[in-house]
Amino acid sequence: MIYILLSIVIIIADVRFHALHLFRAGMYSLITPATELIAAPYLTYEKVNGFFVKHAQLQRENDALRSRAVNYATTLQRYQDLTLENNRLRALLGAQSRTPLHTQLAEIIGIPRDPYLRLVTLNRGSQQGVIAGTAVIDETGLIGQITQVYPYSSEVTLLTNKDQSVPVMVQRTGQRAVLFGTGIDDMVEIRYLPHSTDVRAGDLITTSGIDGVYPSGLSVARVTQIDLSSSRAFAHIICKPLAAIDRNRLVLIVTSPTTPIGKP
Repeated sequence: MIYILLSIVIIIADVRFHALHLFRAGMYSLITPATELIAAPYLTYEKVNGFFVKHAQLQRENDALRSRAVNYATTLQRYQDLTLENNRLRALLGAQSRTPLHTQLAEIIGIPRDPYLRLVTLNRGSQQGVIAGTAVIDETGLIGQITQVYPYSSEVTLLTNKDQSVPVMVQRTGQRAVLFGTGIDDMVEIRYLPHSTDVRAGDLITTSGIDGVYPSGLSVARVTQIDLSSSRAFAHIICKPLAAIDRNRLVLIVTSPTTPIGKP
């Protein structure tokens, strides 16, 4: 009863005369720092967790947009090639139209430590239906060819590798040729064409498709320099790859126009 009566007296004194105002303010000043200290780990966790969640969401959105851009750019490349081919073959009847490419998005997950090896590793392998020999592109052009396939990864030999060659043609004239890597990221070359070949600086080089490995019409490079000196048996044609050979993270694995990924 004494504690009850004391509590009633304190309540009345606080309500009527604000007797405990200073006491309450002092206690609040003492408790507030402790409360903030206790809550600090949780607030920090919320901020850090929110940052990573937002970052992951932005990363997914960026990957989706990148994939869409790559597909649109690939479609545009083939559309331009089809338009030029249609102009050359307008008089022919019964020409078979090309079917869309089968593609699969992949991410570059590794590069060799040796700077002279023009290779990259993708996060797609035989378990995802990837087969050796298929082409790899980005939104602007050909990057290389899959040469090794593992269960969950695959190895791509880049266009600029010294041992890599690609059957191509000059889009403006239809002249067929073979393009070779030089071991340099921003340079490839066309060999064994006679000096009389109609090739100009700025000409677009595309895949010819005659080897059955690379689909025809994929942009490969653009001519930057032509050496027709008599000291050379053939014209020396230097080109610059259109694809971002050394700057890509997402790429497309491409099969032949009639063969889906994973089927010979």
